[in-house]
Amino acid sequence: MNHINIHLLMLIGIMLCSGAFGGYLNYLHNFDTVANENKDKRVKLKYVLLGIGSAFLVPAFLKMIASDLIKDTEQYDNISYLIFAGFCLIAAIFSRRFINTIGERILEAAKQAQQTSKETKQQVESTQQELTNTQERIEDVKLAVSLKTFTKEAMPLDTESSHAMLLELVDSFIERTSVPDYAERLKLKAEIGRKMGQIIISHNLPQDELLTKYPKEGMYLGLAYSVELRPNPSCLSLLNKLAKITSQLYTKYVILLAYKTLASSGLISKEAAKEVAQNVRLFRAKADKPLLRNINDTISVLKFINPEIGSS
Repeated sequence: MNHINIHLLMLIGIMLCSGAFGGYLNYLHNFDTVANENKDKRVKLKYVLLGIGSAFLVPAFLKMIASDLIKDTEQYDNISYLIFAGFCLIAAIFSRRFINTIGERILEAAKQAQQTSKETKQQVESTQQELTNTQERIEDVKLAVSLKTFTKEAMPLDTESSHAMLLELVDSFIERTSVPDYAERLKLKAEIGRKMGQIIISHNLPQDELLTKYPKEGMYLGLAYSVELRPNPSCLSLLNKLAKITSQLYTKYVILLAYKTLASSGLISKEAAKEVAQNVRLFRAKADKPLLRNINDTISVLKFINPEIGSS
């Protein structure tokens, strides 16, 4: 039998003997027993078994306090065995309290691990969204540049067919973007939204009429993209309407991008900036971290236009 097995058998033997002895001592002297409990064989066996169970929890306790007392090494000596036996004996004598303490610490550690896992997952999703948003912003810029040289003759579909395609995308928007993967869901929303926006501006479809006739989240996103891709003075009123009725976080994000595009194009006046700021602040309700950061960025941009805008 090799050294590892002998070491393990020694530890098991110590836990069994110390646990049984400590449980019996607890039974005799009531160190950690139930008040006014009858002394009989059943009760004695109960405390002996409790003692043994407590002793077998000592390795878990040592692991929690980062002790290497039972680590298998060539330098492990008899003194270390005696110290380990002492731990087991104390645990067995105060078995009820020891088991409760270990149980509470394990549950606390499990809750902490669950919380840490949840926070890590949120951070990963937040990072994914920021990366995806950056990539989609690059695609938006590319598309906006290409649309500057766009001619209507280059579009193979007529206005009626494009209108029908737009409505088909709007009606199927929820179904198409209902995928479990978070990053893929954002990507699909961006692709479909960008395509709807392109159809709207390529065929000069009436934005206000589309908003009135088709009050759906997919249409809201397409209209927001159409403003971001080709801003003009009349778009500010449309964005303000969208800001008050949309509920999807991603649509709100695109609206913020469109507001900043209008601001950088000089299409938001000092007086209009106040109303825009009020609309933007409404987005803070139920906003996630990436959206909150974009809300603050948009408010900062608006402050350059109108320094009287507060931070609240």
